[in-house]
Amino acid sequence: MPIFGHSLHLSGPSDHDLMIFSLSKLTGHAGTRFGWAIIKDKDVYDKVLNYIYLANAGISKDTQLRALKVLKVAMKADGKPFFEFAYNQMSDRWNRLTSVFSKSTRFSIQRRHPLHCNFFHQTRQPSPAYAWVRCERQEDNDCAAVLKAGKIIGQSGSTFSAKIVMHDLV
Repeated sequence: MPIFGHSLHLSGPSDHDLMIFSLSKLTGHAGTRFGWAIIKDKDVYDKVLNYIYLANAGISKDTQLRALKVLKVAMKADGKPFFEFAYNQMSDRWNRLTSVFSKSTRFSIQRRHPLHCNFFHQTRQPSPAYAWVRCERQEDNDCAAVLKAGKIIGQSGSTFSAKIVMHDLV
């Protein structure tokens, strides 16, 4: 799935056989349930089109109008102000999260490394919408359960084929 510049770096244009986009990932408008795809293979395209037709019989006019309005706002001035705002928000959240975890000996989070982003024409830290949390104590062999006991919602790292089950996604 293509990545938008406010969460991770864009090292170059995407050129995959199948690229899926969603308004919720781009702007946070999850309730709109609107997405689009670039599909290079005509046979795959026909199958996807048929599935969409059978699965939901189209997209409501309300959803289409809301998506159009949101996309117009997001794409003003080539989208730079929107993505800069989103990056700054996510970066601030990551700075606060990193500060909290740096004081803990029980938990740690993944290290992020600066990468060059061709969209912003600068090198900067990625700010993904998730954090890999590691339980550092040997007795905490089910990190998901430890986090859940602390009322932290997450998913077990094994869901994402993490090699070490002490990692969990929050």
